[in-house]
Amino acid sequence: MALTVTSLWRYPVKSMVGESLARLEVNKWGPNLDRRWMLVDTRHRFVSQRQLPMMSRLSALLTERGVRIQLVSDPGHGIDVAQPTDGQCYDVSVWSDTCSAIDAGDAPAAWLSDVLGQSVRLCFMPDDYLRQVDTAFAPIGAQVSFADGFPFLLCSTASLAALSKSLGRTLEMERFRPNIVVTGSEAFAEDAWRRLRIGDVEFDLVKPCARCAIPTINLDNGVREPDVFRMLRRERTRDGQVFFGQNLLHRGDGSITLGQEVEILK
Repeated sequence: MALTVTSLWRYPVKSMVGESLARLEVNKWGPNLDRRWMLVDTRHRFVSQRQLPMMSRLSALLTERGVRIQLVSDPGHGIDVAQPTDGQCYDVSVWSDTCSAIDAGDAPAAWLSDVLGQSVRLCFMPDDYLRQVDTAFAPIGAQVSFADGFPFLLCSTASLAALSKSLGRTLEMERFRPNIVVTGSEAFAEDAWRRLRIGDVEFDLVKPCARCAIPTINLDNGVREPDVFRMLRRERTRDGQVFFGQNLLHRGDGSITLGQEVEILK
């Protein structure tokens, strides 16, 4: 069975529900316009499902002017936000990184704060900003948006099926927030891959993805399920951390489409 791409995802707003795509454009950022938007708290620190599990009930869709954010349960209840170009600029923190951001304005801040029950603001990473990927894994000039640390995350359906079997019920791939999902390998074969090609884009697999509490969140109600993390700790712990999926760096621009074959180069 050939190894193929079976899902492609882009997440316009960090930690909100993303967009399932038939074609994913790849540029200097990685997935085009992936995680260029982000929520921050009153101290301009990033906010995610770790602090606000109900962010899993908000979806974000790119529009011609910017992004639409809406309730998963009620798509008619949402807000359209234009990509800011001349709003207030400030520094924001993503883990240990300090990044530049442009504020998206008071209206989306008020709407999101009301929905989430906490004071937050929406911001956008400007086109001319370069956030360097950790140089322990990437060359100087490799950049990433507001993602946790790398432009791409790859997961395997066989690996997810193995975790679901261990848990005793089906886990949705969306809990793990991959950009690329592949089918046709043995479970956890991706742990040994080092380089691959999809269409006209080559990727280096540089680091297994350390997992937090986000995959424990039930996507139907935003409630954490502790047994999921107990299973992950049992099945996927190494050196004191839980790993699932692989972080990727890309070599050059291009595009990826559903159904393309994945060639393992190393």
